Amino acid sequence: MSLSSAISAALETRRRRQARAVVAGLGITVGALLAGLIGVISMRGFVSVLNLGDSPVVRVLQGNYIQVGFAGFAVAYLVWQGNWDRYVKIRRPTLEDFGWIVALPLLFAAQGVVLPPVLAAVGLPHPQPGTGMEELALETRPLLWPVAFVGMYLFAAPAEELVYRGIVQGRLRAAFDTLGVVIFAGLLFGVLHFLVGLMTQGVSFGGSLYWGIDTVIPGLAWGYAYERTENLVVTAVTHAMVWTVTLHEIVLHALPI
Repeated sequence: MSLSSAISAALETRRRRQARAVVAGLGITVGALLAGLIGVISMRGFVSVLNLGDSPVVRVLQGNYIQVGFAGFAVAYLVWQGNWDRYVKIRRPTLEDFGWIVALPLLFAAQGVVLPPVLAAVGLPHPQPGTGMEELALETRPLLWPVAFVGMYLFAAPAEELVYRGIVQGRLRAAFDTLGVVIFAGLLFGVLHFLVGLMTQGVSFGGSLYWGIDTVIPGLAWGYAYERTENLVVTAVTHAMVWTVTLHEIVLHALPI
């Protein structure tokens, strides 16, 4: 075999491996979404049976029912694969990790100020998804902080990050370099939220597209942060902060416009 033929064969093999990794990442995304829907249906049924729908605690966490399914999917996938070290990377945060924990929310705050007017200018309506944030009112209901901390910081955000940074990126890492892993994982993260939007009552196609585009940037940022730190604590904490700390609203109120 000539050198050129060997190089072509190697490139073809690499492309096939990358294509399989992307398809696997998409399969994980769809599988996690289906499991998430089961989680939502199950939790709503559980709350209904116990007649807990008016409980402030339930209203705080109702936007995170989908992560119950994510958690179940992640555990099932890890048991099936049997390689926890590849997908679950958790350790005590370093100074660099704390730097990311400070920097990422600032990036997302800037996105919350800049991106919505751009998307509105091209005709994409804000989906206004029901995340439960309207029920938090943490500044006036401090007793809900422990609920938010346990439900979001210790469960919901780690579950979602385990699926999309841990498992998806762990699968992509076998075929791509850092740039490829971050790009494809970020796009798949946007695809997930686009599909969730399509399945959310009251959210139009345009709103679903808005939601998908709006989550690609955090997906890319969390993806790169995870590749740098290899610590799910960083992405889980900053993910939960997105749900509970609305820095972009603070910035908007502070701007003289």
